[in-house]
Amino acid sequence: MADYDIVIVGGGPAGVGAAVAAAKNGLKTAVVERHSMLGGNWTSGYVLSILGMYTYDGTEKIVGGVADEIVENLKAYKGTNGQSHNFIPFRPDELKLSLDSIVKKYGIDVYINSLTTGAKVEKGHGVSITIEGKAGQKSVGSKMFVDSSGDADMSYFCTRNAIEGKEGEGWHQEATLPFRLGGVDEKRVISFAGKRKDLVSVVLNGDRIERLRVLPPLVEKAKTERRLYLPNSNSEFLFNTVRPGEFVCNATHVKIADFKDALEISKALHDLRHQAVSSLNFLIDEVEGFENAYLIDSAPSIGLRETRRAIGEYVLTRSDVLGNRRFDDAIARCGHPLEIHDPVKGVVYEHLSGGDNSWYHIPYGSIVVKGVDNLFVIGRCLSAEFDAQASARVTGTAMAMGHAAAVAASIAISKSTTAKGVPVKELQEKLKEQGAII
Repeated sequence: MADYDIVIVGGGPAGVGAAVAAAKNGLKTAVVERHSMLGGNWTSGYVLSILGMYTYDGTEKIVGGVADEIVENLKAYKGTNGQSHNFIPFRPDELKLSLDSIVKKYGIDVYINSLTTGAKVEKGHGVSITIEGKAGQKSVGSKMFVDSSGDADMSYFCTRNAIEGKEGEGWHQEATLPFRLGGVDEKRVISFAGKRKDLVSVVLNGDRIERLRVLPPLVEKAKTERRLYLPNSNSEFLFNTVRPGEFVCNATHVKIADFKDALEISKALHDLRHQAVSSLNFLIDEVEGFENAYLIDSAPSIGLRETRRAIGEYVLTRSDVLGNRRFDDAIARCGHPLEIHDPVKGVVYEHLSGGDNSWYHIPYGSIVVKGVDNLFVIGRCLSAEFDAQASARVTGTAMAMGHAAAVAASIAISKSTTAKGVPVKELQEKLKEQGAII
């Protein structure tokens, strides 16, 4: 059975990057997406910025290729103005439209509202996946597969093996539910921040606020006085979208013990929505310029930073990341610090040893699943240690991994070889020809 040349499980940043690259390289391509939209944590979890396309200080572009096309297409839909320091902020609905248009342009089949529930493997070769939706079960076959599910779903179904949580301890990074608010008077906020630098800090881009943080003294005081419900954070972080006065707040946090437990996720969402409303009321009451702010919406689903990771031919390590390691089988760059949302310590950053204008390589071995000869894994469920994943999971890097997986799949098909057997030098040259930065 081979309905497709390549089937991609998960239509988030990594999956979309893989799908576009696969179709552009002549592969008959399908994406299986469990939500009612493409974009993954961009659109369903409201990670409304693309991190990782630049070094952390914003001075050097380190991701290109298919990612550039996705960003340019989003600009055409007026969903972003492009780079703002080290990230690219955007609006979610314009991104949904943009991604719909790009998959239509390249003739990519998208199985929407479809959950991957199983996989058929014969002698270490993936034959098909089982997907479920309103019509019941369906088997979808392919020559090559890509796991960009975020949770290493297909990798686990194929191998019954994965890495979950912090090694030796099992805990996960905290989850978040970002929310959007409008009606903010940016000039008044800037004035207030100038007068009360002990309470509010702002980063400006011209006369606009790029990002804003309400600092611990004000947050902790409100929490002590029970005027703010924000149990696992001591500051409120917001950044601007495309429109004046419109911000995304990324402050809510909740502990997750088992991401597979539907009742636990339900309780977590209830708690996070409570935090979001409380945070909005706090901002209205405490920060000048927010008096007329209002809730636009909150993310459609919970934002999980880390759940389950595949075991690949190579496991990216903490020392690889912090040591700016270069690999001979490099397929992408990443310059993001280790960013761990620890349920005990709070948000912890560890910066690369080369500084905020440095980067390390993502190796090909970390996107090739061990034990399955035609399966790649990309995005936040790549083969990596817990700490390394806390850096490599950013969405610019995820798109670059997707580009690499798709080109590798096209080479494997043309040479009748396995994912592991793809000549890495040829892969690297093709990626460079297609605008990727290695």
